[in-house]
Amino acid sequence: MPENDRDLLLHFYEDMLRIRFFEEKIQNDMLPRHLFRGSCHLYIGQEAVGVGVLHALRDDDYVISTHRGHGHALLRGVDPYAMFAEILGRSTGICGGYGGSMHISDRARNFLGEDPVIGSNSPIAAGVALAAKLSHSDRVVANFFGEGALNSGAFHEAANMAALWGLPVLFLCENNRYAISVPVEESSARLDLENRACSYGLTGRRVNGQDVRAVYDAALAAVAETREHSVPSYLVFDTYRFVGHHTADKETYRSHAEPVEEFRQHDPVHLLEKSMIDDHTVDIPTTIEYRDRIHAEIDDAYARALEAPWPPPEAALLHVYANGGEAQ
Repeated sequence: MPENDRDLLLHFYEDMLRIRFFEEKIQNDMLPRHLFRGSCHLYIGQEAVGVGVLHALRDDDYVISTHRGHGHALLRGVDPYAMFAEILGRSTGICGGYGGSMHISDRARNFLGEDPVIGSNSPIAAGVALAAKLSHSDRVVANFFGEGALNSGAFHEAANMAALWGLPVLFLCENNRYAISVPVEESSARLDLENRACSYGLTGRRVNGQDVRAVYDAALAAVAETREHSVPSYLVFDTYRFVGHHTADKETYRSHAEPVEEFRQHDPVHLLEKSMIDDHTVDIPTTIEYRDRIHAEIDDAYARALEAPWPPPEAALLHVYANGGEAQ
């Protein structure tokens, strides 16, 4: 990307702040107050991947996410209020409070949803891409997954079929180093993850997932190739989650020798902020203005979600039976 593209960089910055502040609200307020059931999988530390990729897509392209999908949903334009309400189980949630944290979706924005089953979204992405191809559309499908999914049969089946049929799928691996609690070194026989799909004819590319500019450049090239030639692409983004696998994770599996603080020095939000200040793209007052504005936006969305109504008891039987209503 052009080094002096100030507007684009500020869009990156704004979007990363929105994700970070949204996730921190869950971590620092909702979790201590026990305001949701189950757990949430936070995107803190990985924001540059989603931001760089989503900015390379068109609005009519499809996005399929994972259990760690809040960031992808926000980038697709899903209302933070509707997402908070969904996680809180309120009737005004984006899915009516039925889905919770790991099943957020918004078909109107071509965000086909989060799929919490590891690896299972790749066949779905291939199916959506097949539908796009059969309808003579030039839309592409962005399929996000973690490096743990590379060891699933579902991923390999989908990659094989996508290559065989020439499907416009972007296979996007977010390598955050852990498949739940298992480090990549203990789950993969080979660590050259970019070569995991080479037997299907997919030439993978490895990218610094903490550098939003690098992510954007790589994604832009991959999207162009996939869209123009109707072929799958495969990118591996090396990133790092700064928190546990989920909000109940005590992270006891992290080695004392692991350089956690060193990884934190590569916080994608801070790296972009520092680079823009250093090269005089923005000044410090501008970054403060952005932070204050996005903070206020997230605070307002959260406050309104806390006041949102609960679903009535009879709603528990909706969407259960074939006729859509109560049992006969």
